[in-house]
Amino acid sequence: MIDNIYNENKRRMTKKQMEELADMIVDKLVTKQKELDQEFIKDLEASNVPIEVHERISNKDKMVMEITRLIVLLDALEKAEKYEQAAMCSERIKLLKSELAKM
Repeated sequence: MIDNIYNENKRRMTKKQMEELADMIVDKLVTKQKELDQEFIKDLEASNVPIEVHERISNKDKMVMEITRLIVLLDALEKAEKYEQAAMCSERIKLLKSELAKM
């Protein structure tokens, strides 16, 4: 684990601070990916090439995308202290991961 991370004041980051930093990084990555996806779709539509992108995505990839979406949702639910919904979301993630492992 990363135990020796220091901030500007030479104090160690707590696990909570590291998790908050990781969440900020993930949020920025997700936001940037959404922007890039929208740009890609606009470019694809402008090219007038008849491509059905959704048909080319494998079931395994669709499952990975759903797990990723649920992980982001789980984080939001936990931050909002909606623990019952978070628990259901967590169970769904476990189920999908189990199904994915069988593929």
